Amino acid sequence: AEHWWSVYDARPFLSGGFAWTGFDYRGEPTPYGWPCISSHFGIMDTCGFPKDNFFYYQAWWGSKPVLHLFPHWNWSGKEGQEIAVWCHANLDSVELFLNGESLGTKQVKRASHAEWKVRYTPGWLEARGSKNGQVVLTDKRETTGPPARLVLHPDRQRIAADGEDVTVIRVELVDAKGRAAPTGSNEVSFKIAGPGRLIGVGNGDPSCHEPDKPPSPTEARRSAFNGLCMAIVQALKQPGEIRVEASSAGLEGASVVIQADAANLRPAVR
Repeated sequence: AEHWWSVYDARPFLSGGFAWTGFDYRGEPTPYGWPCISSHFGIMDTCGFPKDNFFYYQAWWGSKPVLHLFPHWNWSGKEGQEIAVWCHANLDSVELFLNGESLGTKQVKRASHAEWKVRYTPGWLEARGSKNGQVVLTDKRETTGPPARLVLHPDRQRIAADGEDVTVIRVELVDAKGRAAPTGSNEVSFKIAGPGRLIGVGNGDPSCHEPDKPPSPTEARRSAFNGLCMAIVQALKQPGEIRVEASSAGLEGASVVIQADAANLRPAVR
């Protein structure tokens, strides 16, 4: 992302550019081989979960202040080893802290990023981004515990009972303190009751061979990738409450109720 956009940005006579691709897609995993089955080039993965480069484009394609610190800070077994820590930001400068101690301030060059080499110590990283001498944004990454429970984030809790409308439910693995568990890969089971059906599951992992289409409209399973997975629930043609339950061995489960409201059907789907 940074390589091509910085070349384009430095040449105002160019009329435009093309980012390949917005989303990952099945096939063309080159240069990666089996068991990889999806491309890796997307700004977002196959579930629409944003990758780190999403925030690079957000920073340099818009005017809103952006500060994104990465990677996560769960590197058990790498204590004392150097980890490359980046910030995508469109601010003047970023100061990085490890467990409260400043690791220095970096100026942010246009169409670039800020970077540090940090020896891993469990705890927390914090980036403080400044504009015109004032801190305007902060971002933080903590060393979290193992997954302890599931959290469901539906994009909508009311849909039309027209046999077509859907809600997309993001499933997040969090630790006992409610913090995202970014390395969680637990298998999540879904069950649905009411006038709805499960039509898809995913996790964004380009090497995952689990089926995206559930064998049953009321039950499905999918492993998490980077602490996330997803289920897509579609309304039937009857109004009512659709209850979606998610569970995983050893974790506290979660549920959400989606309201399917009466709606006029399109003639093609009557």
